[in-house]
This record gives sequence, C-alpha cells and structure tokens, in this order.
Amino acid sequence: MGYIALLCAAAVAVGCGGSRAVQVIAQKASARTLVIDAGHGGFDGGAIGSGGTAEQEINLRIAQRVQVLAAFFGVRTQMTRMDDGALSYDPSRPVRENKIADIRARERMVEELADPVFVSIHLNKFSDPQYHGAQVFYSPNHAGSRALAEMLQDCLIRGCDPQNHRQARQAERTIYLMRQLTCPAVIVECGFLSNPAEEALLRDPAYHKKLAAAIVSGYLWYENSG
Repeated sequence: MGYIALLCAAAVAVGCGGSRAVQVIAQKASARTLVIDAGHGGFDGGAIGSGGTAEQEINLRIAQRVQVLAAFFGVRTQMTRMDDGALSYDPSRPVRENKIADIRARERMVEELADPVFVSIHLNKFSDPQYHGAQVFYSPNHAGSRALAEMLQDCLIRGCDPQNHRQARQAERTIYLMRQLTCPAVIVECGFLSNPAEEALLRDPAYHKKLAAAIVSGYLWYENSG
C-alpha cells in the first residue's frame, strides 16, 4: 500500500482548500467518474456533535478535499453538492418532500453518468460516546461495492486510525441510495460526532486532509485492482 504515504504527502502539498480546483496532466486517466457525495445539506443538517459540530459542514469540507486530491491524481470527478445548500430545494414544500427531492436529485445525477462510482461521505453518532472510528458500508447491487468498501476501510485504518478495528459492512436496505444505485456505491462514515475526542479531530482541517488521502488512496487501489 504505497499510496498512503504518497497521498498524505500530496494532500499537504496541494492544500486542498475550499473549492479551489487543481488542474494536472494525469499519467493514467480513467473513463470512470468518481461521484463524491457530501451527505445532507441545507435544511437537513444531519447529526450534531456535543460540541456543536454540524455534520453537513464537515461532510462538505471532506468531500471538497477528496475532489481536489482525486483530480490531482487524474481522476474524473463529480460533486453532488458544491455548497451548504440542499439539492432541488423548494421552500414552499414540506420537509419530507424536500428530503425526497434532494435524494432523488443525487440519484439522477449518478444515473446520468456513463460509468460512475459513488462515494457518499457522512459522520456517525451514537448514544454511547465510547464508540469511535471510520466505517464503510456498501451497496449489495454491484459486486464492486464490497471490494471498494474493503479497500477504503483498510486505507482509513492505515492512514487515520490504526486502533480502529471496524470492518466494511453491507448497508441496510433502508438507505435509499444504497438500495437503488446499481453502480459501485459506498457510504463512508468518517467518525463519530458522539465521541468528544473524535469530534475534535473531525473539526480539524489537518484531519480532513488525512481522511481525503485515505479515501482517494482506497479509490485508486480499487481502480488499479481490476
């Protein structure tokens, strides 16, 4: 796994800040498109940590760093949301209808691409604050989803938290996009906002770089394994 050290160094060198784009000539371009989905947004803020950390904001910051670093390594990318707003939002609609519109907009975006790989970035929360560690969940609809999830999980452990013993798992059928998408699709839960130490890490831009490096590393590993 030589990607980890290389990508961590590149993440620091590139900076990966905000929405700044990096244009490079790729040694090996893939026909696939990495769809980077920052979970939640707008009216749907997701989980809130005990220290007031909002999931939707951290999801976007990590997703932006993933996009810049992936592009640096020649990966074709597509972000589902570029700012703090929800997709297809209409203030005249009830919350439930806006949630449906948002998730269907993400689904359509993926379906319109010729060869997508979907990576959705989220944060976890649980009633017991002792739990910590990133974990990847995969869709059962494509054989590549599990392989991608396992490679991402391995890279997240090696690159971010060697004490994390979590394993990649199949996503629950109640998660709409994991049930509907037929391309390789995973959810990366980057850590627990309910764990005070991990919440502090998840607020740190330097840790966002490490997470992005691990995610891109896992994706490149997957791309080069087939």
